[in-house]
Amino acid sequence: MKKWNKYYKIAAVGAVVTFLLQIILAFAVDPYFASILSSLFPVWIILFVVGWRKEHPRR
Repeated sequence: MKKWNKYYKIAAVGAVVTFLLQIILAFAVDPYFASILSSLFPVWIILFVVGWRKEHPRR
């Protein structure tokens, strides 16, 4: 099995860290303050797509 490329790793770890940080901030500080981090999820999706394109280029 091939190793994951670095874009997949960055996207997965970033999404998990962002989600956990959102949960912690929602309970510790304020739910509205935690919603600021939701704008980072498109970044992780874009990185996942970039990794997909690197692994499966068009011919």
